[in-house]
Formats: sequence, structure tokens, C-alpha cells
Amino acid sequence: MLEIKAATQEKRSIIKKLIEESKLKIKGIEDYITNCMIAYDNKDAVATAGFIKIEDIAILKFVVVSKNRQREYLGDGIVKAALNLADKKGVKRVFVNIDQEEIFFEKLRFKEVSLNEVSKCCESINILNELEGEKIGQVILPDYFLKACKSHQ
Repeated sequence: MLEIKAATQEKRSIIKKLIEESKLKIKGIEDYITNCMIAYDNKDAVATAGFIKIEDIAILKFVVVSKNRQREYLGDGIVKAALNLADKKGVKRVFVNIDQEEIFFEKLRFKEVSLNEVSKCCESINILNELEGEKIGQVILPDYFLKACKSHQ
């Protein structure tokens, strides 16, 4: 049975293992472990996602699904769980670098925004140094949850 849970400091090794297996280079997870989710199938961790929060803005830093479990919509579920957690923590906008996975995030209804738009909406905080890449996607919370997702099309 699939179960998605919020991460704790005690579970950071599980997240680090999934990230290492995916060959991503993510640093400082300890600083935002309480903004991470882990998906388990029975007791095996199969996916994780995490964001950093700056005031009422979040940046989705990673989404990882175990190699042998891809194409099972686990990525959709773990991202939605992370967005739900962000919403509960008072986040109004979530940004993500969509350079590598544009189609995936597009299916999850992230809208591409320019770096200029990001700068304008986040004038009081400097988040551009956290957003690496050319293409940035955004969702607005809680509005995101008012429409059904079309990821299975």
C-alpha cells in the first residue's frame, strides 16, 4: 500500500539515499527536512520531494522517484503532497526549475514564468539565486487545488 508522509530529521538518510541513486546534487537537506515528503510502498521508500520556504514563497528543490518505480504516477503524487504541505505552511507561490522536466511539470499545471516575473513578485526577497536554470515554472496556492489535475492524459 502506498503511503506519503512528511519527513523528519530521523528520515533524512532515506531522502539522501533516493537523491544519491538519482544522481542529483542536492546540498543542505538538513536545513529544510521538515519541508520534505516521502512516499512509501509498504515500508520501502519509493519517492521524495522537498522545497525551501522563504516567507510565503517556496522553491521545489527536488523530486525523485526510484528508477524501478517511474511511470507509475508516483512523481505526480509526491509533488502534490509537497504542494499540500507548502499550502499548510502558508506558502502562496511555488517555483521550480523546469529545464530538465518541462513536460512533467506542465502536466502538473506549473505555468512557465520569466525570471523578470519572478523578480517582480518576489521583490522583498532574493530567490533568484535559488532558482538555477533558464525555465521556471510556478503554481499559485491554494488556487492550485481548486482544479482537477490532468496528469493522466
